[in-house]
Amino acid sequence: MEAKSKENLVQTKPNLMLSALLIMLLVGSVYISQLIFQEISQSYHIDILAARNVFSLSCFFYAISFFIYGPLSDKVSTKLLVLVGSIGTVCCLFLSVIVDSFTLYLVTMSLIGFFAAAVPAALFAYTAKNTPNHKLPQAMGMMISASIVGMIFSRSIVAMLTDLRSWQVAFIIYAGLITAVCLFVPYGIKRSIIQPSTNSVRGTYLAAIKLLLDKTVVIFLLVGFLLFFVYLGLSSLLTFYLKSSPFYLSATTLGWLNFAGLSAVIGTIITGKLSQIIKERSLLIICLLAVCISVVTIGYSSAIYVIGFGIFALFLFVFGIQPLVIAMLNKIVPINSRGAISSLYLLSCLAGGSIGTYLLGIVYQNMTWNGVIAICVLLSTLNLILALVGIQLIKNNHK
Repeated sequence: MEAKSKENLVQTKPNLMLSALLIMLLVGSVYISQLIFQEISQSYHIDILAARNVFSLSCFFYAISFFIYGPLSDKVSTKLLVLVGSIGTVCCLFLSVIVDSFTLYLVTMSLIGFFAAAVPAALFAYTAKNTPNHKLPQAMGMMISASIVGMIFSRSIVAMLTDLRSWQVAFIIYAGLITAVCLFVPYGIKRSIIQPSTNSVRGTYLAAIKLLLDKTVVIFLLVGFLLFFVYLGLSSLLTFYLKSSPFYLSATTLGWLNFAGLSAVIGTIITGKLSQIIKERSLLIICLLAVCISVVTIGYSSAIYVIGFGIFALFLFVFGIQPLVIAMLNKIVPINSRGAISSLYLLSCLAGGSIGTYLLGIVYQNMTWNGVIAICVLLSTLNLILALVGIQLIKNNHK
């Protein structure tokens, strides 16, 4: 009876909805610059390709910080981490609209990535600890979906507001949305029913590093790295490609086109269901093959509706892969290392995304769009081969 009352204490729909809303807005704050590189470059009188560093650095600091905050979520109050992350992000958003140096602007946007990571890191851990096992897949699915919707929502709404007014006004409005939701944090996030870990933070980091000695783990971390290298790198450069000849799309049109990425939510649901009847390994290979086809569709099509379909498919399969790889990694490592492996996988994905955005920008500058697509197809094919090697290693270990 006591256990049931504890469950009810933290596991209510309003609590889950608040967590999902916070994750949506804070994850989204890392992606707000992706569709407005041109407007940022005009504000600071810099080359448009230099503006891509805004997203690359924000995403890189977000990835690194997530792994920093992960162990802390076992030691520090969830409410404190959420408030620190949210208030820090809001302050940086306000600061970003008043700095007159592009270098300071880069620093400010990097700090947004640093502070924003505290919120999903804390709330993913909080949800996992305070949800009954039979409700856990549904609850975690909501958190992952909130992250995906945050990426889509933030890019689209900021692009539209930028066309309507300016990116500075868009950032202030976005900061206002985070502030409004934060008012409910003291009432919506209760004390965890799980006591803080007695292990040292240093011990948690060492255990995570030791996982990198397993070559099967490293292979699947590389799969995540290359997957996001292609996905985020290509997504960012689409802004340049579709705003130039022969398309000349506005930021608003790009914002609407970006909503095709909501297919990512469908992807996580579909592969989660299919994994009950089809082997995860088989599904992974099918999805990686589909990613290759999606890249080709986006890269070599001249019709906007076909490119839109390619974007829909790319998001669908990239995020459909996520629960498959995470499940496979969790089965490889000991049960007490599952939190660490999730942090490492997320770090690999987001580091791949930020590095991909930067390096593919250089390729775009020197080899144009066709060079970018050729490299993305090559890396997607390499990823397929890596996954096959990793699956074979798993089979050999189970013999």
